[in-house]
Amino acid sequence: MPNKAKPELKQPLTEQNTVKAWLDRSDPTLIATHQCVDADAAFSAALLHVVRPSSAVVFIRADSTISQPEVIAVDLMKGTSAVKGLDAGSSFGLIVSVLSGLDSTLYNELKPWASQLNITDQGKSCGDRVVLADMVNAWRSAGLDDSNIVERASELLKGKMQLSRRRANQKKRAKSIPIKNGVAVLGEDDHVRAKDLFNRGALAVVRQGKGGLAVVLSRKAQQKGANLSVLVDDLNNGWFIHPDGFLASYGGPKAPKNPSEAGISIKALANRTRELIKEVKQ
Repeated sequence: MPNKAKPELKQPLTEQNTVKAWLDRSDPTLIATHQCVDADAAFSAALLHVVRPSSAVVFIRADSTISQPEVIAVDLMKGTSAVKGLDAGSSFGLIVSVLSGLDSTLYNELKPWASQLNITDQGKSCGDRVVLADMVNAWRSAGLDDSNIVERASELLKGKMQLSRRRANQKKRAKSIPIKNGVAVLGEDDHVRAKDLFNRGALAVVRQGKGGLAVVLSRKAQQKGANLSVLVDDLNNGWFIHPDGFLASYGGPKAPKNPSEAGISIKALANRTRELIKEVKQ
């Protein structure tokens, strides 16, 4: 009997170039993936659709051969337009790796998801509690079809992209916030994460928003012995102090209160926090 020719596997660089060439096209494009989508197919198609929203997504047989240059066939094997991502572990992982040269912020945000799919798409065990494959299985069990599953995956990715942009802006803004005696003070318009200020060396962050006032200590400050429970005599009964002493808040997003009724101004609260930080530094 004649030997059957084995299909020639594409080299990783070839698949990367396929993705790049498709992204560079200005004419109408199409995204194809196999029907009865799994996590790799769903999130690969969704990611490309989010990046190129004008491109429709179609679902075809897994054994289809796709070679039209205007089509990108994700999680498929046959044809010059097919992208399987075997070397990376998943087509989603390969697409994310291509994004590293196009959008570093988005790449860094999606890299953990890509790492997870690179493992689970090869049938290997993943230690993460929330696995993308489980999401697809749950959506299908809830009655969603392929199109709806990709739409849900797109929603997750859009949210992830918006979050990455917001965090980038927050980090940029955090660089301009002054830190005085280990304490940074944030007003209503300072949409900055405390974590970014802690990374700059702040030991405590005092924040006033429309919904209240708060103080939060860095892990380093806690290790030095700082504890916000010592502020209890300076604050009225409307304040909450976490039992571990790293957070004191009057109101907040979960239970808004008028900061003018906190019994202490943000300036006084900042000064009292600086005294606390000074005490643990000695």
